[in-house]
Amino acid sequence: MKKVKNEVAIVAGGSGGMGRAVVKKLLDEGAKVVSADLDIPKKRINNNNLIYYKLDSTKQDSWNKTVKIAIKNFKKISILVNCFGSNFRREFDEQNLEEWKKILDVNLTGVFIGIKTVAPLMKKGNKGSIVNFGSIVTLKGGRNGPAYQASKTGLIGLTKSTALSFSEYNIRCNLICPGHVDTDFIRENNSYSPNDWSTSIQNPKNYEERKSQIPLKNFQETTDIANLTLFLSSDDSKMITGSIIPIDGGSSI
Repeated sequence: MKKVKNEVAIVAGGSGGMGRAVVKKLLDEGAKVVSADLDIPKKRINNNNLIYYKLDSTKQDSWNKTVKIAIKNFKKISILVNCFGSNFRREFDEQNLEEWKKILDVNLTGVFIGIKTVAPLMKKGNKGSIVNFGSIVTLKGGRNGPAYQASKTGLIGLTKSTALSFSEYNIRCNLICPGHVDTDFIRENNSYSPNDWSTSIQNPKNYEERKSQIPLKNFQETTDIANLTLFLSSDDSKMITGSIIPIDGGSSI
């Protein structure tokens, strides 16, 4: 039996590496999905139960339009996955106020706007699951990227507040915290990690070095993240809410 048959999901950030995997997993398990992102992929999944839509997560009007599309085509919203994010990797002294505001606007305020917009529709159906995406830095401090760390740590409070605020309507909210996930972003971005040019795991030496630092000795795959998201979206996790769940191979221990 499919885990989320006849459920309707908005996956905000659905064009990213983890987002694409989440979209595919939810579709495979019976959901109807709106994949919403600033960037609409050129290579798309061909499925009658999938709509791609442009979303600026920092704008209330953009969220309103995304929700309207979901309701118009699929009649309800029962799952919201917030898996988008922004970062400028900087040392503390190098992070400027403009970057700080932009990162918090996307990573924290954008999630708040999304929840605020979607929750009333979930209340009408007396059911919903909201899955927010944090990061390894949600649970483990670091020197680089103070704005990113503050925004992702702030999701703990937002997730718990959401869980308590809407529990009487059978709406759950949880936060997953991925570690080093093998995506195009990590492979191609040479400024992601503090290891000179070899920040990209395209460099075999850096790949093995970073993998060796993970207690389970491997990067997470996007399917690992999608499987956890499916679990939290489905009735298999019906008594789990307000939880902060790492999926990082033990890196945050």
